[in-house]
Amino acid sequence: MSLSTALHARMVADGQLGELLAIYAGQPAVFTVDPPPDDAELPYVITPGELATNPFDTKDLRGRELYQDIRCYTARTGSSKAVGDIADRVRVLFHRRPIVVDGQPSLLTSVTGPRNAGGDDSYGRLLTVRVVLDPA
Repeated sequence: MSLSTALHARMVADGQLGELLAIYAGQPAVFTVDPPPDDAELPYVITPGELATNPFDTKDLRGRELYQDIRCYTARTGSSKAVGDIADRVRVLFHRRPIVVDGQPSLLTSVTGPRNAGGDDSYGRLLTVRVVLDPA
């Protein structure tokens, strides 16, 4: 499974994150498309695709280093606590937690952020997931 699919699967399966998000099509509002569907309601998470794929090779083996953003959004209510809680939960789900991408296990998974990523009508936080796949 691709990195987008693996990230999406872990987020929609997490009950704690699900309690913080709206429901869309019967599951927590986590989208792999950007922009999200027009009828999607806040709060939601968007993880639209890999930012970069870099080689992580040894002499005899081929590995990859992948980067992907995860953006969290809530309505502007006067407090950014809700979007902070969502971003914190996303970080817990991925930072230093193994993940398998296209059949390759990770050697290292790390998360940077959250950073501000809001718009005029929403609060937003941006996290970047880095996954180094085992070249074995």
